[in-house]
Amino acid sequence: MRLIVHKQDIWGNENVEDIDKQYSCAAQPIDEAIWSLSSANGTHPFAILPTAAQSGDRSILRVIAGQPVCIRVVVPPIRSPSVLARQEKDIVELFQPLPNEPTLWDSIILDAVGQKTGISIPIKLRPVQHIGMLQRNALHVYEGELHAYDTDIFSISGTVEYREGSWNYEQPSSLPAIYSPEQITVMRNMQVAVHVPKTSTFHPENHKHLPICQRADEPGRWVDASALPSTAESQGAPVFNNKVWLPYRCRLRSYSYSDFLRCLDEYRPLSPDSTGKYTIHWFGDANTRRALKKISSLGQWCSGIMASRPQCICDDSGESFRRFTGQNTVRDTLLELNDEDGGWSVRENGQMKERGLFHSQAKIYFHRWEGLTQYNGGRWQDVFRPGTIGQYPRANLVVVSLGNMDVSFTQFLEYSRQLNELVALLQAIYEDQHVVLRMPQYFCCRAPSGNPTRRMQKDRNRLY
Repeated sequence: MRLIVHKQDIWGNENVEDIDKQYSCAAQPIDEAIWSLSSANGTHPFAILPTAAQSGDRSILRVIAGQPVCIRVVVPPIRSPSVLARQEKDIVELFQPLPNEPTLWDSIILDAVGQKTGISIPIKLRPVQHIGMLQRNALHVYEGELHAYDTDIFSISGTVEYREGSWNYEQPSSLPAIYSPEQITVMRNMQVAVHVPKTSTFHPENHKHLPICQRADEPGRWVDASALPSTAESQGAPVFNNKVWLPYRCRLRSYSYSDFLRCLDEYRPLSPDSTGKYTIHWFGDANTRRALKKISSLGQWCSGIMASRPQCICDDSGESFRRFTGQNTVRDTLLELNDEDGGWSVRENGQMKERGLFHSQAKIYFHRWEGLTQYNGGRWQDVFRPGTIGQYPRANLVVVSLGNMDVSFTQFLEYSRQLNELVALLQAIYEDQHVVLRMPQYFCCRAPSGNPTRRMQKDRNRLY
């Protein structure tokens, strides 16, 4: 078994040209006076950017594309030691950071937003290494670097969602009563002005010269299609709501559904076998089911103006869809990769056309599960019994979707134990096949709703 991880939200800090790193976190030591601040000095969170070295407007930091800019968020304590002594025991029992990041006490959302382009860049923050970070009711500092690649002036905007570990409500009885994020103040109202030279590979005029992307998780940004050179359209850049997703270091290629199915049949990606009908074994939840509705209808399902309907985003269980009849109760479905109306016509690239160009023989065996939770109508391990998995053709490729339900309904240590058991089962059953791990979808804020209560939260999502 070879494991391939597909992450849905990766923001790398890859090296670019030989750029000036004077504003990086490594080159910007933390002022030791910060650690002496207490609740008496104020409790409002604030962000610190490097001081501009150039003359002129010192509230604007001027950098070139890709130059790292360190941003630190300071979260002061909110209670005095006497109040802490009365409350600490109960708080400790309810809320704790996860063991794989024990100093992540506070949940923070931070973005850099371009004033002209509207491009939004998430800043991935991490706890700094300091003994004070081990304490709950103490001053906490988090840092991350902005890497911007578009000409614009970027403002820093963010909130502290939760403090003191309350983002990790593992116990059903420990849900925070109110979701009331605190706005982060940016010291000196600092902004970052980014210049992209015309010779830079990041300049929009040069995007057409970049190589084709070789993986699905390349970092990039959404750009207005109207802001691109006219050649971008001929490059096949996919457009969504008049926005184009442009990776920084490569170009996306647009494939039709016929191209995709032909690839499965003729090129047999990641397959150990060269003969027989290409078969995928796919284990996933309702989010996966929606993806398969899109694939098996060759893009017709939830297309155009219908894409914003709730059933297209998060609740399709009551929808009639022939291939998923009884979708709330049926666990196992064998999908012939053909369009929904039987193979006669398909909406492809915005036009109706005959489906006689290519008839795929590929199949997907889909097992719907609720991850490694107790809500599978039985033990999740049972699906890997020979009598269940053995009734379907041998897999050429295996896709395992995890995280969405596990984050919501399991505790972290139990999930870790179950994950080890899953790996052992996959190694035993699919020892020759590639296994693609599909990580949870990106999530912001919180969703403590439904019955039973979901514990979905962005930091739990990331750490799982």
